[in-house]
Amino acid sequence: MMRHETGSVKVGNLDASNWTREAASVQSDEAGLEVSSKELIRRLFNSLEQNGIRHCHWKSNVRLEATLAAAEDIDLLVDQRDARLFHAVLLEHGFKLTQSRSGLGHPGVFHALGLDQASAEMVHVHAYFQIVSGDSLVKNYRLPIERFLLEQTRYLHGVRVPKAEAELVLFALRIALKHTAPIEILMANRRDRTVSKELGWLREAANTERAEALCAAWFPSIDPPLFRQLLDAIAAERAVVRRVVLGWRVARRLRGLRRLSTMLGAVSRLWRVLSLLVRRFRRRGDLVLQTGGMIVALVGPKATGKSTIAHALATRLGGHLDVLPIHAGKPPATALTLLPRLLVPAARFLFSKERAGEYQKPERRRDKQYSLLYVLRMTLLAYDRRKLLGRSLRAASSGSVVISDRYPSESVGTIDSCCFDEAALANCSSPLKRWLMNRERILYKGFPKPDLLLCLEAPIETTIERDARRVKQGGPDAAAVRRRWELERRPDASRSTAIRIDTSRSLDETLRTAVRAVWSAL
Repeated sequence: MMRHETGSVKVGNLDASNWTREAASVQSDEAGLEVSSKELIRRLFNSLEQNGIRHCHWKSNVRLEATLAAAEDIDLLVDQRDARLFHAVLLEHGFKLTQSRSGLGHPGVFHALGLDQASAEMVHVHAYFQIVSGDSLVKNYRLPIERFLLEQTRYLHGVRVPKAEAELVLFALRIALKHTAPIEILMANRRDRTVSKELGWLREAANTERAEALCAAWFPSIDPPLFRQLLDAIAAERAVVRRVVLGWRVARRLRGLRRLSTMLGAVSRLWRVLSLLVRRFRRRGDLVLQTGGMIVALVGPKATGKSTIAHALATRLGGHLDVLPIHAGKPPATALTLLPRLLVPAARFLFSKERAGEYQKPERRRDKQYSLLYVLRMTLLAYDRRKLLGRSLRAASSGSVVISDRYPSESVGTIDSCCFDEAALANCSSPLKRWLMNRERILYKGFPKPDLLLCLEAPIETTIERDARRVKQGGPDAAAVRRRWELERRPDASRSTAIRIDTSRSLDETLRTAVRAVWSAL
């Protein structure tokens, strides 16, 4: 067990050496109030108590059950003097530290992500060493009451939280300060019912007169009449104007606690709004791991679940991290290839023997005879893949997790890879086709390698059955599945990290295995 190096440290009336003893005493009184929770989350809270780390889950405790089930962030307030121990506990339990890709973090606040191994669900810790709060975007107010909060705690579902009166004070001020700018007002009032429900929950648990006295002690400029008006305005769901008026009054009285000037606060808010809009448009998150990003490629025979698992992986990780999903098998058209791409449907109809599937047949592969149309199309496809994977490498280098459905192999002739080997070049008499073939080969040689290969596997009978259930043009094609089996089922041995995953099991089990593999590699 880790211990404090300095022995007994006073925190107001709370002695750090008594923290663990107090925890055991109070927790025993609520032994019957346990709720369903993720194993990782429960182990984290137990470790915080056992190591005497002064902490509490400081806000939104009306939804603490959802937090324990990993459905919401864990908003932890931790004493600054326990920062080293806290970081050690996080790392001990497999949490990874993150940072804002766009630089939108706040002082004294950081994020860490962990993976609950049993469910393969992400656990998001939002840790505060100091309370910066108020407006949703800038969090422009430093409320210097951290040690007071840590002195006045109780237990809820086995988790240390502030006393109800303290949480009520913080809740009222936070809601008030969210009504000082138009964008903040819009954001705050999207969930009126949730806010009024939380206020009702806190009022039931707290003594309002004690909360008034506590607010006056912590923030002398917020007198009891103003505090009561604020509570009444929050309780009335349609009293937006009253909340705005009171919000400005509270902001004026707490102006000495602002972190930024009015001008800098407005600039910061504008930058954060623009960043939020860009992220929404791109459908990307803002957090990246401090250890960096990577390219994760899912490969394997047809109908082994590559697209399904890739989408599920991107959804699971993208709920917390900046994730870029791509389809290397079907790269988007570029300026160079857009017009030729538009002609592909007509070419398929007019030249049915020039389809890519026709060239996958054993007899066509042995002949190594390729038409100019096919060679041109494969060269343009290689160009599109090069552009897509180049962007993916840049994204991964900036911290993103790139999830690729399919990926080119280094083996010539395999699916999604270089099509023309030395024998094909030697067998070609056309200078133009040879030049195009060489261009295609050069393009593939410059492709970045994935950092992690997830090699999906399933029995051939299973893949044929899955293919038969697909709704697609031309219907199921068992012969095509068998033809591609040998071409797709063996990844390159030269790849740095390759993990085989059996997808004949249930989707949930397969996804859990894939998530664990990716998280372990990150």
